[in-house]
Amino acid sequence: MEKNKIETYLGFCIRAGKIIFGVEMIERQKKGVKLLMADGAIGKNSFKPTVQAHEKFGCPLLITAEGQLGALLHRPAVKAIAITDEHLAAAIVAEAKNQPQLTFYSGGNN
Repeated sequence: MEKNKIETYLGFCIRAGKIIFGVEMIERQKKGVKLLMADGAIGKNSFKPTVQAHEKFGCPLLITAEGQLGALLHRPAVKAIAITDEHLAAAIVAEAKNQPQLTFYSGGNN
C-alpha cells in the first residue's frame, strides 16, 4: 500500500512532536497552532471548539472525509488535530489543494 504525502507529513509531525491530538488539548493551547484538521465524522460539540480555535489562531482548518483523519494517522479514535510546525503545515496545505477528499473550512455549514 502506497502512502500519500499527507500521511507522510503527519508521520513527520508525530515523530517531531509537532502535533496535538484531540479537541480538549487544542482548546488548552495558547499559541503556535499553524494548521487544524478535523474528521468529517466529528460531532457538533467537538466541531464548535475546533472552529473557535480556527478563529483564535487564524490558521486554516482542513476537514477530511469521514474516517479519513484516523486512517491517515493510524489512530482511528482521533477526530481533531493541530499542527504546530509552520513548514509541515504549509506542505500539508499545499498537498491538500490537490486532493478532493480534503476541504478547507470557510465558515457556515461546510
